Amino acid sequence: MCLTVAVLAGLSGCSAAPGGPVGSRSTASASVGGLSADAVDMVTRSGSWPAAQQTLDTALNELTHTCMRRAGFVYPATKAARPTSPDDAKALVDLPARRRHGYGIASPPPSSGPPPAPYYTELDADRRRRFDLAFSGPPDARTEVGTGAGTVRVGRRGCDAESRARLAGDVVAWARMYYTPEALNGRLDAAVPRQSGYVAALARWRSCMTERGHRYPSPEAAREKLSAVYEKRDRRKSAQNLEFRALERDVAADDGECALASRLPSSAIEARRKLVHSLPEKDRAAITELARIQAAALKRAEAVLADKSRREAR
Repeated sequence: MCLTVAVLAGLSGCSAAPGGPVGSRSTASASVGGLSADAVDMVTRSGSWPAAQQTLDTALNELTHTCMRRAGFVYPATKAARPTSPDDAKALVDLPARRRHGYGIASPPPSSGPPPAPYYTELDADRRRRFDLAFSGPPDARTEVGTGAGTVRVGRRGCDAESRARLAGDVVAWARMYYTPEALNGRLDAAVPRQSGYVAALARWRSCMTERGHRYPSPEAAREKLSAVYEKRDRRKSAQNLEFRALERDVAADDGECALASRLPSSAIEARRKLVHSLPEKDRAAITELARIQAAALKRAEAVLADKSRREAR
């Protein structure tokens, strides 16, 4: 819940796209500086990307549900959550959560992930083993995929792999489409704080925080300072713990309010979108290719979901 450059890099995670259905944008969207808008969205996890990813993940759930049912198992065909968009500053800052939990240092917020699935946890050991095999394939059926920030091992068999391959063409393409843009986004982290728009917004943030009695050079520094104070406290003194929690909530809430007032999140994503065009040529070529793969996968995903809607309407 700390509003940091790194958070803006990672979001995409938990969520609205510019007007119109996901599939309404042309796959050859407007090009700026040699990269299409969709390619920039893909790297920065902004613009059209959250809605596109939600569609892909929902179709993946539907395909996996059908495959697992053929294997004799239940797997829910749920609508996937839309990742939080860095364009949505209020959702990104999440003031209500800051006022309840601060930065999550002393009292981490409750997990937002799904609870353990009863259809899995209630299986006996043998059925669970067979479920895992049907879903993930045999352990040795893996392949390594380069992401631009290392490698990931992805399954080549099983319902999960089969579903990803149906959408993206093959499991390697899905893995690259999923991980490589995130890795390229991470490469922009160090440059964002040096951009003039972000520097000006950070100055406004500092002024706002100073007016509220806080002297921190950045949101990251505020969290780091409080984390250090928390580690040094006497855990046996409940009054000290309560005092820290109150301080943490106050600083986190003021940090968030000042971030919104100074347009810090907006300045960060604006800087990041411009910086995408400064990536090396080979990286820009890679993201252009991945944007084409995503556009094709999105068409297939929309067809999967349209077919599901027709079946349910019968």
